[in-house]
Amino acid sequence: MARQTKRIRKNIQTVQKMEEALEGKPQGRQYKPWENVVLVGVICLTMFLLASGWKYFDAVNKGMYSLLLVALLLMYAQRRMTMTPTRETWIRRGIFAAIALALVLFAYAVYLQYLI
Repeated sequence: MARQTKRIRKNIQTVQKMEEALEGKPQGRQYKPWENVVLVGVICLTMFLLASGWKYFDAVNKGMYSLLLVALLLMYAQRRMTMTPTRETWIRRGIFAAIALALVLFAYAVYLQYLI
């Protein structure tokens, strides 16, 4: 029983030391204020283009701009929020998936407009 208690105490102390070491390090990348301003400007521009051209866009362009807006909003959320590493991983995957789908829709729109 005494050996098990020593092992448990050793493990607890090791975990506590690791947590203390992580507390001293900054979490994530610190972004400069102008980077956030540029991102908010691009989000506003995308929203303006989507809102002003809604009746002129076909379904492919609406989807493409909507996915681009979702990706930009996820980027802004990633920069502004403090989150767990698991949630941050899912946010990154969402950003990547939205941008990839927007690029696929862009390629399809170019195909429809210029190659057919």
